[in-house]
Amino acid sequence: MADCNEARLPLTIDSVQKWARASFPGPFRALPRTPRLTWIEFDESSFAISRAIWRSLGRSSHKQLLAIGAYAPGPDLDDDEPNDRVAAHVHEDEAEVSFYRIVETPYGDELQSVKSTSTVAFSAPFCNVGDDTGGSEAIHRVSALIRYYFLAAGHVKELLRSKLDPTMFTRNFKDACSWIENGGERPIAAPSRRLSASIVVIPQDNVPIRPKRSSTICAYISAIPCDMCDANNTSKATITRSPANSPRASNFHRSATDSISTKVKRERDVESSARPTKHPRRTLSEQIRIPLLRDQELVKSPRSPAPERVNRALSERIQDLKEQKSELEQRMAQERRSHQHELERVTKELDGMRTTLASVESSLREEIQLLRKRVEQAEQDAAAAKAEQFEVRKGLAQQHGEAARKWSA
Repeated sequence: MADCNEARLPLTIDSVQKWARASFPGPFRALPRTPRLTWIEFDESSFAISRAIWRSLGRSSHKQLLAIGAYAPGPDLDDDEPNDRVAAHVHEDEAEVSFYRIVETPYGDELQSVKSTSTVAFSAPFCNVGDDTGGSEAIHRVSALIRYYFLAAGHVKELLRSKLDPTMFTRNFKDACSWIENGGERPIAAPSRRLSASIVVIPQDNVPIRPKRSSTICAYISAIPCDMCDANNTSKATITRSPANSPRASNFHRSATDSISTKVKRERDVESSARPTKHPRRTLSEQIRIPLLRDQELVKSPRSPAPERVNRALSERIQDLKEQKSELEQRMAQERRSHQHELERVTKELDGMRTTLASVESSLREEIQLLRKRVEQAEQDAAAAKAEQFEVRKGLAQQHGEAARKWSA
């Protein structure tokens, strides 16, 4: 398994573990086990998920997220501890890793996509694989580590290879294990046999500065012994610098950027008196004198982010704030439209109530007028009845008087 072809190795959990135990058992044993990690199970109702994110997560064969750190877009993490978590997801049919941010809101947790990993403060063991100061190798190691944990947890049956680089996972996973074994520091790789046999490194005390590269090349060519080249001048030769007190040593100064051991691939059939080719002016990096620290240890500077990384993080934060502003504006526009519709509905109801009230008021007024007419008619009838009663009483009194007069007569 140690001599297998990594480009054709099936990326299942059994084959990957066998290959790792055979190729790099020490670094592989330093890898934390899968149960020590934090897994988040989700569904459509667990978070407030946008339609685009759910379109990607909904088609996954599993519903698991791996917590890998926190969202911290700023360069300083000592003052404010980030609250938003960052999780990763691996599809079985994709060779990439998706990163998501879990935002805590008053209405619940919301899942948002992370556009750049420079805004993520990774937790152990993902923070022990280096940083992106020298390139993008660190995020490749983090992605390989995340994909392995999804494979080891059984959420993914087999990993998909990258079409552009088939050995990308195996190479980065091996490097990530070496970084973790070394405690987050860059591992020291042992030199290969070919390199150690062809190049002999001779220590030196001083690092002088040479005038030009052309004089260095001419001095090296003039110092090559004749028995190292064949008749056709096509053989390869390895040139090793002699000490300063050697009679073969040429009187020239070496640049700080030149290698200590120089390997000449082919000797050209040119005259030694030929004019050397013109080289451009030396750069500032070639004029720097490199001090040798043999018995002293290098002072480790604190891990401060590079200015490019800070600028990238700030630009990502600004872009994130712009997106949040646009989302808030869209949400406010939607709420404004909903309030407008509600206002129109209430206005229509008020208009209907006003119309109903006006009709009821008019009907009540008509009934009041009718009742008034009835009361007036009743009063008139009562007055007429009183007058008629008075006339009747008056007539009865007259008849009673006439009858009394008749009886008295």
